[in-house]
Amino acid sequence: MRSAWSVIGGVGLRRAPVWIGMAAIVAMSWYYLGRIDSAMSPMHGTSPPAGMAMGGDGVVSPLMAFAMWAVMMMAMMLPTVAPSASVFSSLSARRDPGRTNSATAAYVTGYAAPWIAFAAPAALMQWALTYALLLDPMARSTSTMLSSAILLAAGVYQWLPLKSACLSKCRSPLAFFMANWLDGKSGAFWLGLRHGGYCGGCCWALMAVMFVVGAMSLAWMGLIMLLVLSEKVIPLSWRFDKTLGMVLVAAGLWIAAGM
Repeated sequence: MRSAWSVIGGVGLRRAPVWIGMAAIVAMSWYYLGRIDSAMSPMHGTSPPAGMAMGGDGVVSPLMAFAMWAVMMMAMMLPTVAPSASVFSSLSARRDPGRTNSATAAYVTGYAAPWIAFAAPAALMQWALTYALLLDPMARSTSTMLSSAILLAAGVYQWLPLKSACLSKCRSPLAFFMANWLDGKSGAFWLGLRHGGYCGGCCWALMAVMFVVGAMSLAWMGLIMLLVLSEKVIPLSWRFDKTLGMVLVAAGLWIAAGM
């Protein structure tokens, strides 16, 4: 008789291609962002590299900003789907073991779709704010009023019922899957799409904070990614989301007081 550990190991190996694929996408995304950061680092406080300028009248700059935001979302949000993707993979393996990898890949693709869509308004916002001279080349606010408003709005949103409702779906993927399960790859995609939509509803305000600290900052990308993941995995009794909201409001008020 095979040991329990050998069975678990075999299941893990069968699912490895999905996790390796996700890791590769995340790694390539961070590598691309690192290349952009390296290209821009000699120009901090001056002007962005050729092609990255956001103040032109053509469509190239907004499209490049969209591409940048789409890559940012993959770098920041794909790691946060790991807990729910793991639960989905386990459930899928019980229902249709032969298609677990393809179903999980479809789920992750669906989850990523709302975040890629989010890149469009984020890019337009970056283009508009930079065109209005409210952002510097690192996509960091140059206006204390704008910075304060974003932080206050993001902090207040942490306390709103909509935030709590969306976060509850992110924190309890098993309950979400049990209530909404759909078989097949198309069902997996729609489950991912819905779950990604809830995640977007939960975290969009935190993403807006990137315009305060610098949307091109790798360090802040990493920190916000950890904050998003922490909201999903830290025990509810810690009220991490509400504490984070108070920190954001306090930061917004502090900036406003210095205006």
